[in-house]
Amino acid sequence: MNKRQENRFDRQLRFFGRAGQKRIQSAKVAVVGVGGLGTHVVQQLSLLGVKKLSLVDAQELDETNLNRYVGARHDDPIPGTLKVNIGERLAHTIDPTIQIEKISDSVVCDEAFSAIKSTDYVFGCVDNEGTRLVLTELCAAYAKPYFDLASDIIPGDRPAYGGRVAVAWDGNGCLACLGILDIKDAQLQLARPEAQRDQNAIYGVERRLLGQVGPSVVSINGAVVSIAVTEFVAGITGLRRPFRLLNYYGQSGKMTVSQDEPQTDCYYCKSLWGKSDHAEVERYIGAGIGQWLR
Repeated sequence: MNKRQENRFDRQLRFFGRAGQKRIQSAKVAVVGVGGLGTHVVQQLSLLGVKKLSLVDAQELDETNLNRYVGARHDDPIPGTLKVNIGERLAHTIDPTIQIEKISDSVVCDEAFSAIKSTDYVFGCVDNEGTRLVLTELCAAYAKPYFDLASDIIPGDRPAYGGRVAVAWDGNGCLACLGILDIKDAQLQLARPEAQRDQNAIYGVERRLLGQVGPSVVSINGAVVSIAVTEFVAGITGLRRPFRLLNYYGQSGKMTVSQDEPQTDCYYCKSLWGKSDHAEVERYIGAGIGQWLR
């Protein structure tokens, strides 16, 4: 580490030392979903010093995204601006030497699977259970620590808002066995893609109340991402083991850590962990579901 790097990371070195900083700079991280949550993740990882990022997102910027996408600019063409390009620009604004791999496609494609399999850590910033199930299986099969993020806003007379961070670190707990992944809903989306259009809720808000999508606010997304990235820092630097599940309740200013124990016989984080090709997760590629998992 040269003098300039020492100066840049001085405040971090005082916290988790040179060894911890080296682990961060040596890590390759995949961010699946470069949107309201994902752009925050890209920003924070870049500031921390991560040098290799794989960005996966098939979508383009929309005008309704401009209230919460970190790095999106008022003059970005709409349509015509890929979200992965926003992520790349954001990272390079912080550090132009960061290596960026961009996959402007669904997660169920050869390029995305290859990127995730070659990475060290995965952040899932997606909004459907089908993609979460694919990432849960893929990360378990190839023994990749997986951070799954979700923000929620439920409007009403007394609105509820916040989110949660789930961490599948080493095969001891995952979204499925901690009860926060709706397996039936996920399998329905993966088996019959058209059913995704008929979902009754997004982010916990019924479509009939909002028309099409649920509310999303930049500060709530930022709070959830900061919790997730802090867990990443704790785990990668050796400060402590990441918590399996943290819930943030913004309406009451509280955060809880789940005390639930993972299932000892969980199919996803036990039976599939480290099975690599034998887990046959690649069956999702070419199954005709990519357009529904963007």
